Amino acid sequence: MAPGLRADRLRRRRLWARRLWRALLAVATVVAVVVLVHRLQGADLGERLRSADPGWVTIAAIVAVVPLLGNVASMTALSPVRIPVVRTCLLWLATSFVNLVTPSSTGGVALTVRYLQQRGLPLAVAATTIGIVQSTSFVVTAVLLLGCVLLAGREPEAGVSLPWPVLGGAVVLAGVLFLVVRWWPRARRLAAEKVVEPVRAEWPALRRVLTHPTRVLVALLGHLAVPLGFASTLLCCARAVGGDPSLPLLVLVVVGSSAVTAAIPVPGGIGASEASLAAGLVASGLDPVPALSAALLYRALTFWLRVPFAWVALLWLRRRRAV
Repeated sequence: MAPGLRADRLRRRRLWARRLWRALLAVATVVAVVVLVHRLQGADLGERLRSADPGWVTIAAIVAVVPLLGNVASMTALSPVRIPVVRTCLLWLATSFVNLVTPSSTGGVALTVRYLQQRGLPLAVAATTIGIVQSTSFVVTAVLLLGCVLLAGREPEAGVSLPWPVLGGAVVLAGVLFLVVRWWPRARRLAAEKVVEPVRAEWPALRRVLTHPTRVLVALLGHLAVPLGFASTLLCCARAVGGDPSLPLLVLVVVGSSAVTAAIPVPGGIGASEASLAAGLVASGLDPVPALSAALLYRALTFWLRVPFAWVALLWLRRRRAV
């Protein structure tokens, strides 16, 4: 078989697998919505939202700013050029509006790359910087998730009495993946393409960053502030409507919801985010009505209420030719 034909067939298979995965996630989201709507029949959701504790709602609104500051901290720490903090805050705020009209946050990434280009970075360096930010964020989030799994497993209300079977399963899965990549040529080529080559391309820039311990510390704290800030906001929203889930479980819910909404090509994650958050809250022990109330309140504070301000921030950045 000709190399070009083989590459074309492999590309078609990857496209088919990606579409199948998104379709499965979309079906799962629809099923979750249908189940929640069925269980919420007769419930006065609006009344529960109106009766939410204003104190917890105020705290949630304040805590909702923490992920924004975390993103700004990691970006300024890992950028090879100095970028202004206030303008970078407006950039991350503007991505809320851009992501509303583009699927899977692609518009926000493009806007960030354009912002770094306007600061004097070439396109390749700007894209590499975004790659470093995303890669380090993935590593920090993975370590945080492992810790949350262990903490959640020690809580009787989490439904898992022992965390070690979960950890053992993860180790076995990692071993199986290693063997597959080691002995299956196609998997080895895919791992080289998706993991090794990007890391090799970003390593020189990352090595320069690692020589500054202060910048590394700021970046790590910024990465941690994003999932912990979102989980803390969701915790405050849950307590505002009468729930009291644990923070480690909510970290798992928030990260899992982000993964689902990123995989489903829906602008702003509309519908998919609310359904996955509510389903996660129900799985963590909340009743369906307060779970959906907390999810809607959380989305209002972390996304919908930001949209008008994000639009103004985007216009301001464009007038200043910052993006």
